[in-house]
Amino acid sequence: MSVKRYEPFNDIRKSFDLVNTIINTINEETKPEQTSDFRPKVNTRETNESYHLEVELPGVKKEDVDINVDGNVLSISGERNVREEVKDEDYQKIESPYGLFSRSFTLPEKVDTGNIEAGFENGILEISIPKLKVDTSSKKIEIK
Repeated sequence: MSVKRYEPFNDIRKSFDLVNTIINTINEETKPEQTSDFRPKVNTRETNESYHLEVELPGVKKEDVDINVDGNVLSISGERNVREEVKDEDYQKIESPYGLFSRSFTLPEKVDTGNIEAGFENGILEISIPKLKVDTSSKKIEIK
């Protein structure tokens, strides 16, 4: 006969595991089948004048994308819809991700949020964030 250590919280832990399993099962059943994890890829680069974000959004219309700036946080959100059902073709498996997406970026302190520009072409959203002009020239200050 083997000796087992008494763990008073094992029964409680098993109860929580059972409840979590039930909740996860309910969530899986209520999720619509067209929801998937779509997280667009983002390329960033910096020039002397501005910062640039290139967001890959294949199959997304520009009308389905929102860009917002709140303080120093730039947020990009939208939805990539599933392709309409094609009657001529029978899909066995769909690997293309789709659904709602949201990406947020903390902007550096010295950017001109009032002049941010965005363009959308061939499934690529390009956002240009101009840097603020900082006067680095030296000048003599007269004492009064």
